[in-house]
Amino acid sequence: MPLGDKSKSKGIWNNVLEKSEKKLANWKSQYLSLGGRATLINSVLDALPTYMMSVYPMPARRNFLWQGNCDPNKHKFHLVKWNEVLVSKKEGGLGTRNLKIQNHSLLMKWLWRFASQEQSLWKDTIKARYGMETRWISNIATQPYGTGVWRTIRNLWPKLINKCTIKIGDGGKTLFWEEVWAGQASLKASFPDLFSLSLQKVATVKEMRDAQGWNLKFRRPLNDWEVNRMVEFLNVLERYKELSNREDKLLWAPDTQGRFSVGTAYRNSQRTHTQSSYWPWKMIWKVKVPFKVACFTWLLAKQVVLTQDNRMKKGLDLCSRCFFCECETETINHLFLHCKETVKLWQIFINKRGISWSMPGNIKEALACWNRDGNQSGHRERWKIVPACIWWTIWLERNQRCFENKSCSMEKMKLKCLALFYFWCKHEYPHEDEDITSMLESLRSS
Repeated sequence: MPLGDKSKSKGIWNNVLEKSEKKLANWKSQYLSLGGRATLINSVLDALPTYMMSVYPMPARRNFLWQGNCDPNKHKFHLVKWNEVLVSKKEGGLGTRNLKIQNHSLLMKWLWRFASQEQSLWKDTIKARYGMETRWISNIATQPYGTGVWRTIRNLWPKLINKCTIKIGDGGKTLFWEEVWAGQASLKASFPDLFSLSLQKVATVKEMRDAQGWNLKFRRPLNDWEVNRMVEFLNVLERYKELSNREDKLLWAPDTQGRFSVGTAYRNSQRTHTQSSYWPWKMIWKVKVPFKVACFTWLLAKQVVLTQDNRMKKGLDLCSRCFFCECETETINHLFLHCKETVKLWQIFINKRGISWSMPGNIKEALACWNRDGNQSGHRERWKIVPACIWWTIWLERNQRCFENKSCSMEKMKLKCLALFYFWCKHEYPHEDEDITSMLESLRSS
């Protein structure tokens, strides 16, 4: 744990970076595919700094996913907005963990401990240093020096308390008006008109009770039109006729048991990202293909794979012609769906299936239609592998033509595509003793 550095300084993360670089040295991330780097981010790299994140705020990171461990001076395009990468796979992202939310969730655990634990040396030190704003939390750290760590943590208190409710015991720790203990909102928020008249704005629940019941004091008598509000107010308080001898208890609302956890805090803080249209996540992530191929399919569905037209949109001066038909502009939809040459790969499986097929307009529609047809008959899981086989074969051949000036005949491409199909099926079903012919026959629609 570094001592003396500013809490927001990037220097305190140098030790974490060194450990990460040691891990990366064995992986040689410049040779990893997008899928490999996504796996590395989600497992090794995000696991390393957990302890540091529970104390210090963390700077953002995103370059590694696209850049790998390549020369930092060599520019790599960020193909998908980082906010989209962070959402779940079901919602169109990669499911990469959001380190900012994770960082805040870990820091909030200190606030939960501060509010929940009665006796601890570190809590007594904070109380003596800053004083208490309420019975649950310290005052805000305002001094310019020596307060960085706790100030950062303390600033997250509104985020925590807004997701908490209070189980009333003796009422001694709970502010009557300001805190949420009677219903889903504070009494101040539910009855602002009565709060404005109250002479007991900072009183606790315990201080508002006497032997006869609720001891409410207002700065003037209520008007006739305020009586109904008072009746509503008393009806809310009616559920709390008697207080116990136990202390008030803070409850974490997102958890059914009322217990705070970093996991529930993280999930509760994630923004829901809804796709404007159908997102075929199962045809991307549930299909039995290598993860790097699934990531490639994800990029295709996002329409961001670096075909000639997309590279030209990035500012590169290129010839836009398709490397296969040499007639049309090389767009994603043309290259992978509509090119008169690459469509021959589709015909292998469509003819074997024995169906009439009209090629959809884009990748997402193609995945949806292929999935719908696969649910009818034949070997469904194998049928769903086919688009990835075709697209991966096309992309490898396209890159060979583009960057190495080499090309294969269509017959050889068909053999490569069938080989991929065979090996991916064999990998998932190793105990099924079948040759490629019987595998293709299993696709046939009855």
